Amino acid sequence: MNDQRVLRTFPDPDGEAVHALAPLVLDGAPAVIGKHGDGALWTCDLTTGERVARPIDLDDAAPEHPVPDAEGNVWDHDADDEEETGEADAYEVVSQLTAAVLDGRPVIVTGGGRFDLTSLLGEDYLGGAVRCWDVATGEKIGGTVTGHGLGVTALTVLPSERGPLALSSSEEGVLLVSALASGERVAEIRGSYNGVMSAAVVEGRPLAVTGGHDPHVEVWDALTGQSVGGPLRTGGHVFSLAVTEISGRAVFLTGGDDNLLRIWDLASGRQVGEPLFGHADAIRAITPTRLGGRPLAVTEAGEEPSRIWDLTRAEQLGRVPAVPGEGAPTAMTVTEIDGEPVVVTGHDDGTLRIWNVAAG
Repeated sequence: MNDQRVLRTFPDPDGEAVHALAPLVLDGAPAVIGKHGDGALWTCDLTTGERVARPIDLDDAAPEHPVPDAEGNVWDHDADDEEETGEADAYEVVSQLTAAVLDGRPVIVTGGGRFDLTSLLGEDYLGGAVRCWDVATGEKIGGTVTGHGLGVTALTVLPSERGPLALSSSEEGVLLVSALASGERVAEIRGSYNGVMSAAVVEGRPLAVTGGHDPHVEVWDALTGQSVGGPLRTGGHVFSLAVTEISGRAVFLTGGDDNLLRIWDLASGRQVGEPLFGHADAIRAITPTRLGGRPLAVTEAGEEPSRIWDLTRAEQLGRVPAVPGEGAPTAMTVTEIDGEPVVVTGHDDGTLRIWNVAAG
């Protein structure tokens, strides 16, 4: 395809669909980590297109501590009768995916689907666990984080005074905050069913915003687990959230079943300006970024092209167009190359494309 918006195209010789993407830096170069449909992981250097398989040690996926089932029975790794574990299912283990830096090395953070623990502990156990893996070796770092009764739906990592934190939200509305290095529980928060969540550090304070099952969102202090300001009414069911900053003011963005992108002041909970419209379908993902210091957001909605919004001007900047003869991307993320924001899309034939945000 000849389009000034496409900076690079990297075909996949194996032609396997891309199911998730997350940005990271490898040996100083911008890269993404991707997932295929069976849960297999790989990285791609965004300057050369080189892909490298990144297997993780699924033999070490089981929890190290007792885990109760729905009836109150407890599986205990250290029990005298030596409870047995099953074989981890990569598809379930890597239901959600992000990347981070821990002690100077890149790591993969995974959130499990609702049958993650079932494959390991038996049919009486449901829930997705959170795990951290070394990108280079595939070894698990720290402990397996349990406590979700269903699958992990949102996953992110934030810096804090206690070190990097893994935040995971799940279908039943539980938000867990854990130390990335050890897996130690920091906070457990009862958020919203369906587990929509975003988080950021605001004025040195790690905050999370949750929503998902009704027209409300709530802001939480990730270290204390306390609500900040109480529930806020949003006007529609929330399917996507993002936290960012506009002109020095902390805001959060919502998208949902009204097909609108809304901006909210984080401190007051009041809506900023009029909703931004353009999508014909519900907004399912919002990714904030910056262009020359200007705050932008990239939104995804069903089979539509992703849209790029200038948040300061409250207007659409452009779209990531569909490639003729292709469906919508199967995965998308936003990152930087040489200090400039780019959109990276993955497709059902395994192709990766890098799009110029500035070109709209």
